[in-house]
Amino acid sequence: MSEVIQKSITLHAEPSKIWEALTRPEELSEWWNDGVVIEPEIGGLFKEPWVDSEGVAQVATGKILQAREKEELKFTWHEKDWPIEWETECSFKIDDNGEERVLTVTHDGWEHLPEDKRENVIKDFETAWAIHLKELKSFVDLSP
Repeated sequence: MSEVIQKSITLHAEPSKIWEALTRPEELSEWWNDGVVIEPEIGGLFKEPWVDSEGVAQVATGKILQAREKEELKFTWHEKDWPIEWETECSFKIDDNGEERVLTVTHDGWEHLPEDKRENVIKDFETAWAIHLKELKSFVDLSP
């Protein structure tokens, strides 16, 4: 199993619209979760509140490591019940190919998790990213 999650989608939306969908709270709530915060400046906050399958409130937090408007966002990711050394990194990269854009999410750093937990956590995140990207495409895509 790969220890890097990388998923891409093709979007028929302007880079500015994609950037807004990735950084504005009211837009993030349309395709991700209510309450997701991404402050697009280095050192800014990343926060994703969510509820697990048992109905328990959870939260992922991190800080922005890189923010190049309409191009790339990179941030740390840490779940509230993870030891500090389990921190991972996530990025969104927007490639402008003229008539369409390719958005790639990369989530890595899984080697920090213990082997006995890693595979299941990666599978859970792969599933979640696939769902989130499908929702993002539905939200921003201008094609029929």
